[in-house]
Amino acid sequence: MNFSLVIPTRNRAQALRLTLQHLSLSVYPFDDFEVLVVDDGSQDETPLVLREWAEKLPLRSFTQEHGGTSRARNQAIEAARGRHIMFIDDDVLVPPDFLRRHARLQAAHPGHLVRGPVVNVARPLYPPLPALTQPWRHFSKNYLCTSNASIERELLVRAGLFDPTFVRWEDAELGVRLKRLGVRRVFDNQTFVYHWKPPLEHPQRLRVAELDGQAAAQLYKRYPGLRMWLRSGLHRLNRWKNRFLLGLPLPGRWRRAVQVEEAYLRAGLAELAR
Repeated sequence: MNFSLVIPTRNRAQALRLTLQHLSLSVYPFDDFEVLVVDDGSQDETPLVLREWAEKLPLRSFTQEHGGTSRARNQAIEAARGRHIMFIDDDVLVPPDFLRRHARLQAAHPGHLVRGPVVNVARPLYPPLPALTQPWRHFSKNYLCTSNASIERELLVRAGLFDPTFVRWEDAELGVRLKRLGVRRVFDNQTFVYHWKPPLEHPQRLRVAELDGQAAAQLYKRYPGLRMWLRSGLHRLNRWKNRFLLGLPLPGRWRRAVQVEEAYLRAGLAELAR
């Protein structure tokens, strides 16, 4: 078997159903991949969705008490039968040729991490998915993104899988270890997915920013260096800039954006100071 698709989920039954619907339209042979969904303690209709789609896909499902996406992904990787692990999320919508594209790239670049664009959309998209125009606009420098990536399972095992102590940025942390193993990345603009990501309310955006700031500081403390410090953006110069901007009569949308960045910096700098 070539691919094991790893999908963690928690209380996202509607999104998961749509993700599995798009996977069921794959033109890739069903006997050459499996879908591994780990239910991270859901309390909605997720078990019903999994039973429904187990008859339509080569799907195996697992459950765990709520322990986060890293533990969920690790459980699936340990149970995987495929040579390659494919990462998507429970709100990712894949085109029919998605697996076929990853298979061709893995065959052409053995031992590489294969990535492609992740295109955020504010509303659900139903089959057929629209073609992606100007795919180059969605190029990402992120080494590992668990919304669209494939890699040999053996390389993940050698790297040590995901670290559950990271609530956010766990893919970035694992990416550091993979790069240290010498794993190179291939990014293909045509191997895209759509990511159903409704806009967050301002308080939610502030909370996510705080978690991101803490994770960025955690990552920097584990791998200190100028490059990681610059990547984190946790600079006091940015803090001074935000304070200056918040003193100006900014339009509401811009003010909220600065407040989100300020929440990120405040949380990150506080974590660095611990």
